[in-house]
Amino acid sequence: MEYIRINRENLMDACKIQLNLFPDSSAYLHYINQLDKDENNAYYLVKDKDKYIGITGVYTEGSIETTDSLWLGWFGVLPKYRSRGYGRKILEDTINHAKELAKKYPNIKFFRLYTSERDNATAQALYRSVMEYIEYYNNTDDINYDGTCLIYTISFYGDEIVPWNNKNIHLKECEIEEKKGLTFMKTFNELY
Repeated sequence: MEYIRINRENLMDACKIQLNLFPDSSAYLHYINQLDKDENNAYYLVKDKDKYIGITGVYTEGSIETTDSLWLGWFGVLPKYRSRGYGRKILEDTINHAKELAKKYPNIKFFRLYTSERDNATAQALYRSVMEYIEYYNNTDDINYDGTCLIYTISFYGDEIVPWNNKNIHLKECEIEEKKGLTFMKTFNELY
């Protein structure tokens, strides 16, 4: 498999795949915001042979110099390529990529992801099998998917996992950005 960083040339391909996976939100502005940043905030198209099969990414919540975690962003495999082991491989490769990035910053010890326990049962099983720790996210100042938001964590170096403990992950801001991106994508698709 090949991981191709999302750039200006493949941006719309990435957005089409993302919208296929998550039709009610758009990563467009997330992708645009990472174009000129370092690899600590980067998203990738995943290609097998000559076909795009999914997306993945890594980002930080806060400053890379002060955070203890890297996060999984916009991860998924297109439906026609599921149940072939791609999801596990992409997740494991993304964790390994994040671990390499973390070597530059001794403060980073964990890889995390958030999701809703209502989401795809197959993805939940994958997360439980790969990640080491699960906690509910119930920050009262943020979105928590009606109490079903979960944060999964894995330690890069075998350190005892420090729970996220409901620190704000800014899902409200993400949702606003995703809705703006969705509006843009709908307008773009109508024009082209």
